[in-house]
Amino acid sequence: MKPLICLLAWLCPLIALCQQHTINGYVHNTQGQPVAHATVTLLRTRQQMQTNSSGRFIITNISITDSLRISAVGYTTMYVQNNPEGNISVELQPLITELDETVVIAYGHTTRRLNTGNVGRVTATELSNQPVSNPLAALAGRVPGLVVTQNSGIPGGTFRIQIRGQNSLIQGSEPLFIIDGVPFGNGNSSLNQYNLIAANGGLSPLNMINPADIESIEVLKDADATAIYGSRGASGVILITTKKGSAGKMNIHTGYRTGFSRVTRSMNMLNTTQYLAMRREAFANDTITPTTVNAPDLLLWDTTHYTDFKKMFTGGTTRYNDLQLSVSGGTALTRFTIGLGYNHETGMLDSRQGNKRLSLHSSLQHHSADKRWLLGLIVGYSYNKSNMLSNDLTAYINLPPHLRLYDDEGNLNWRMGNASLASFGGGITNPLALQLRVYDGRFSNAMFNLSIGYNFFKNLRFTLNQGVQLQYGNESRLLPKASIDPALSALASSVFVNAHMRNLQTEPQLEYIHTVSGLTLQVLAGATLQERVQETNTLNANNYSSDLMLESWSAAGQLTASNTYTQYKYAAMFGRVNLNYRNTWVLNLTGRRDGSSRFGPAQRFSNFGAVGMAHIFSEWKWIKDHLPFLSLGKWRASYGITGNDQLGDYRYLDTWTNTSLLYQGAGALMPGALYNPAFAWERNKKWELALELAFLQNHLLFNTAYFLHRSDNQLGNYALPVITGFTGVLRNMPAVITNRGWELVLQTRNIQRKHLQWSTSVNLSIPRNKLVAFDNLGNSSYSNVYVVGQPLSVQKTYQYLGVDPEKGIYRFTDVDRNGIMDNADKIKLVNTEPDWYGGIRNTLSWKGLTLDLFAEFRKQPGRNYLATQSAFIPGYFYLNQPAIVLNRWQQPGDISTIQRFVPLVTSEGFTPAQSWLAESDGIYSDASFIRIKNLALAYSLPGILLKRAGIQQLQLTVQAQNLFTITRYKGADPENQNLYALPPLRTISLGIQLQF
Repeated sequence: MKPLICLLAWLCPLIALCQQHTINGYVHNTQGQPVAHATVTLLRTRQQMQTNSSGRFIITNISITDSLRISAVGYTTMYVQNNPEGNISVELQPLITELDETVVIAYGHTTRRLNTGNVGRVTATELSNQPVSNPLAALAGRVPGLVVTQNSGIPGGTFRIQIRGQNSLIQGSEPLFIIDGVPFGNGNSSLNQYNLIAANGGLSPLNMINPADIESIEVLKDADATAIYGSRGASGVILITTKKGSAGKMNIHTGYRTGFSRVTRSMNMLNTTQYLAMRREAFANDTITPTTVNAPDLLLWDTTHYTDFKKMFTGGTTRYNDLQLSVSGGTALTRFTIGLGYNHETGMLDSRQGNKRLSLHSSLQHHSADKRWLLGLIVGYSYNKSNMLSNDLTAYINLPPHLRLYDDEGNLNWRMGNASLASFGGGITNPLALQLRVYDGRFSNAMFNLSIGYNFFKNLRFTLNQGVQLQYGNESRLLPKASIDPALSALASSVFVNAHMRNLQTEPQLEYIHTVSGLTLQVLAGATLQERVQETNTLNANNYSSDLMLESWSAAGQLTASNTYTQYKYAAMFGRVNLNYRNTWVLNLTGRRDGSSRFGPAQRFSNFGAVGMAHIFSEWKWIKDHLPFLSLGKWRASYGITGNDQLGDYRYLDTWTNTSLLYQGAGALMPGALYNPAFAWERNKKWELALELAFLQNHLLFNTAYFLHRSDNQLGNYALPVITGFTGVLRNMPAVITNRGWELVLQTRNIQRKHLQWSTSVNLSIPRNKLVAFDNLGNSSYSNVYVVGQPLSVQKTYQYLGVDPEKGIYRFTDVDRNGIMDNADKIKLVNTEPDWYGGIRNTLSWKGLTLDLFAEFRKQPGRNYLATQSAFIPGYFYLNQPAIVLNRWQQPGDISTIQRFVPLVTSEGFTPAQSWLAESDGIYSDASFIRIKNLALAYSLPGILLKRAGIQQLQLTVQAQNLFTITRYKGADPENQNLYALPPLRTISLGIQLQF
């Protein structure tokens, strides 16, 4: 009996193992929420089933030794073993890949995997790698469909920015900028009210935003992504999201960068010997003898003197310093972050000039213990000071190289030969005197965003967002008598400008989320109320008797004041319905009704909307079985209508302006513009179709998108007869504009090992703009500006035939052979928009060393150095030329691209150079370039060396911006294409970052 009992006892475990069990399982995520439609696979039999909407599953006839594999879209795969109790609870960790990273969209978040719209993204890491003070500078070449052009290398200068081409004939095509949900009131218009020439149009308002405070920048492009912003998003939207705290112990992060900047590319100018030879040859070409009247620079000036003005005004070095300090931390209920920043860039000629910014950023988020209440507060403040010159001295690199800037006593020189500089015309002056003209601009920008949320039920949330932007500017420009040519007999003067902007926005929102049978419904409804008020006061103070009193208004001999006030009101109701079926089918519907104060009462409101759809076909069972290398296969499409209200305020009203003329001894007004309350919104219809693929467990990602934007009901100035007293009136034009093109993105993880990683990202955009239709264009005031069937950027030009080998002057096609070059002879069309553009990024990491290299490229035509010859003709007047003009025509039979030198207005070659060349296709040539936009090298010291000092991370960095440019462009810099404006600068910096 005892042996039998022992045998049974020994067999019991074996019998238990062979016995069939039933498993009751529960699958949930890290937040404790059930994961529906997770795939549960019994590894022994390959039997599969899915969890229900509550995350539950049941498997019968399973052995206690069996193992399960549990997978779900967006989560890491888990392997678990059965247990005797038959109850299994599995927590799936979120799978964070490039496809599952959070992407900020309008009024919410999504992921690249589930997004139905086209959203480009630049991360905080990419921003931190670039030694720039303006976040716009960090976007160039990194987002498909986005073109960023730096107008000038002056610290604080402006940028041109455009998303997917020009949508409007003459109204704005600027994107909408939103910072933490609050529209940035300035947009991309100039920050300063006084015309600061040095920055080529002014100071960039985005220079008030510290790039170190930014978590990410999203660029919204298609209708699905932008239509919910209605008219404000017609030309795209740029969302800037600032950093927020995270739960955990308090972190202190500090960083310092210092470096220098120099000009990247320019053109050499003639020295004194070459300049004098050019002038003498010009007179010889026309067999004219130089005299003290027509050639004082040859006969009266000191011809042994030489100053390299290009080196003087553009060959200097600017200094760059950037200091950042931030503290963040919090608990599960409360999170915070506080950041302080200081940035300083000096001027090139004088280190006492430059642009400074002080910034403060703070964020606080708090949840109540029951998760019902949510409070969020974001506060940002920045103070910007610029004391750059009011003139870009690069404009004076073509002064005669033997012009003396100081006299024998060391004072500023105002005479050459026996004449004053003023007598030679406006092109000749002493540029060093401009340094005595003091500009002082002080600007402050404060932004507040208060968010209050309340969860009525588990799936229903109410949120109220209140945004405020307050901006102040105080500017002064002092023009002392010491900076004025004494021959002009002008007195000293000053300009004082005070500006204030108040931008308020209120947005209540209601959001409902519900999931049933694999279908997730998300409904958002809200409203927008916005008001922007701008006030500017300008005081011109003239006729000061002493330079010491220039800052005193009462000391001026004459005062002239002006003020402006504008108010913009905007109201809207919006909604969005998002349907997600098992993370494979996604439908997104958006709608908005807009009202803008810029339209007359009858046209004030309009409706806009969009539909977007995406399908992840890689979830098909057949594809999983037969194409296992396909990690993601997704197509998406969208269509929608947006509007445009970027036409300025009060355009539908009669406007009046003051005049210096008096009526019966009193001040008078005169009409400024005619009213037209009937003009309506421009409308932009957007189509898009895209394919997104990922291979080999996301080691290779490829996205391609085709877009078509069609904008009609264009607003333009309708020409009126002069007898009406007005040149035109704003009205809708029968014109249609299209922007179409391809955008491609390729991302690869080339090497993915423990200590060695290498990844590559390439983006390419191929845009095409076209004026499809413009009824009765030939009889409109735009007949000589636009061409139906051609891009808006096309230029009507004369056909340039080069230099006549016998006469040595520029030749052009005279179509009607009447000897007169007029609009009828403009038969050559030149398109200046890029053919294609993009960027390439490579990131290589080895242990603690990281190298990030980014190159921007553009294939484009552009204005070359010949474009300056209409104002600066080689040989004529007392102005220097680029050394390239030495390749000129000299004798019959010479083949050259530069005509012979001409000395006088009466010369045969004067009119072709001054009038015809500038309006010909000869001033355009290839301006394509490849620019190493950014190089960042970082080394993180091993943690074992830092623990004793209590340091979490110590990183040393070397960074370079605009490192070098590869181009065949015949000019200075192919980006801003202006020989007489400071080009973008090459910046190299060294830095250290510490985290405690």
